[in-house]
Order: sequence, then C-alpha cells, then structure tokens
Amino acid sequence: MEKAVRRIGVFTSGGDAPGMNAAIRAVVRTSLHMGIECVGIRRGYHGLINGDFTKLTFESVSDLSRRGGTMLYSARSEEFKTPAGQERAVATCKMLGLDALVGIGGDGTFSGLLCLAKRGLSVVGIPGTIDNDIACSSYTIGYDTAMNTVVQNVDRLRDTSQSHDRCSVVEVMGRGAGHIAVNTGLACGAIAILIPEIPFD
Repeated sequence: MEKAVRRIGVFTSGGDAPGMNAAIRAVVRTSLHMGIECVGIRRGYHGLINGDFTKLTFESVSDLSRRGGTMLYSARSEEFKTPAGQERAVATCKMLGLDALVGIGGDGTFSGLLCLAKRGLSVVGIPGTIDNDIACSSYTIGYDTAMNTVVQNVDRLRDTSQSHDRCSVVEVMGRGAGHIAVNTGLACGAIAILIPEIPFD
C-alpha cells in the first residue's frame, strides 16, 4: 500500500499567467478539504532551492481568484538547471517533509518537474502559460485571457487605423507557438497571419 500524502508543496514558475492565483487557491482548498497540509514555495525553483516557503491556509488564499499575477511570485532559476541545483531542490523537499510537489507554469516548469520526478519526487504539473504550448492540453491557464486581451486591443487599434486610412501590424506574444496569433488573427479578420511554425520571408 502506498504512503498517504500528508503534506504538499505548491509553486508557480516562469512567466505569470492570468488564472495562476485561482489555480493556487483551488490546489490549497482542495488539499485542505482532503486533510493535506499545503506549503507555498515562493519564487519558483529559485525559492525551492533556497527554502523560501510559507504555510498556505484557507484564509491565506481567500479572494485570490480575481487577482492577477501570482501571490507566490515567480522567478527563473539558472541554478536549478544544474544537477547540483536539482539536488538542493530535492533536499529542500525532504527538509520540508513534502510528499508531493505541484508546479503551475509552462514548459520550463514541466521540464523541471520531470527532472525532480526522475530523482524520486512525486509531482503534478498544472499548465499555466498564455502560449498554450503544453502538449496534451486543450487550453492552458491564461490562454483565453491573453486572446481576449489581444482582440479587445485590436478592436481599439482598428478605429485609429481606419480613421487615418492606415494598415497596422500587430505582434502578439506566444514565443515559439502561434496559437494566439492564429486564433486572434481569425477573430479580428486579419489580412495575413505569420506564425513561427511556418517559415516566412
């Protein structure tokens, strides 16, 4: 019989995405309902390596759903990419008595979780990135909000472009994934859509 999970850690990593706070709240409240204690790791893998943590309670995650960003902060960690950094992260998990780790973020977060899983930690990944570039996910946390933000701003830009009889070139985020560009371009009636997956001159 497997060991029961009594204490978990939750963190956000990489770029923040709308909905991360709601995801933290859901993890904490669901865990507490199941009798599992929750520890918040601040500043992603950087905080995991350096032991930057806080106890999460029912009250501490109240009113998070409507707030942007992430209450656990986020940071990138070059040190975590090294074997020594990963060992320090595992040591912190053991020191905190964590039975499992929940990471909310994008492909970098998921790559890090895979490294920790290979070192024997139980991990769960929640896809939180506006890029929508996590395999096997229909919609990542933050993607829908990002698309709506683009459409609203293009609608405003269109008024000015039309008034001055001009054409506008709009660049959107997404890094190496063209999901935001394709879907917002279609929604806004763009004349042309350039995406990183298809080479263009």
